[in-house]
Amino acid sequence: MQLHSLVNGLRSALSVHSGERRKNTRFDMHFPVFLRGRGDPWSVSETADVSATGAFFVTDHPFLLNNSIEYVLTFPPDLTKAPQPLRVRFFGIVLRCEQVSGSQGVFGIAVRKTAHRYLTREEGASFDTMEQKRSPDASPTAASQPVKTAT
Repeated sequence: MQLHSLVNGLRSALSVHSGERRKNTRFDMHFPVFLRGRGDPWSVSETADVSATGAFFVTDHPFLLNNSIEYVLTFPPDLTKAPQPLRVRFFGIVLRCEQVSGSQGVFGIAVRKTAHRYLTREEGASFDTMEQKRSPDASPTAASQPVKTAT
């Protein structure tokens, strides 16, 4: 099963939560994301939604609540109006981690952003390499496997 279809299924599976408490609008945006717990190897996954203060990811391994997390998003030029894709490294805290119902080992991770910085072209080069190695129709398990980088 492709990661994108799991993201769509996740949205309906988690829609049973009542009492919306978000202060910022979440945008239904599906971007590849590199994520890791601080000091861990990078894994590749996908966003389910993004807001000004956080994001929601789908991945094949759980993250502990209140732990620090790093993630790198690549925003396409048609969204940013920049001449090239824009890579941003975010730092955050895990707010929620829940297994997707009806799945084997797929988790939804909610993260609150604490800081961010734009990557230079040189810093983004290692992520370019990882992105090129990634298969476009990889399964969520294969897509979230650790990848090595010098960053």
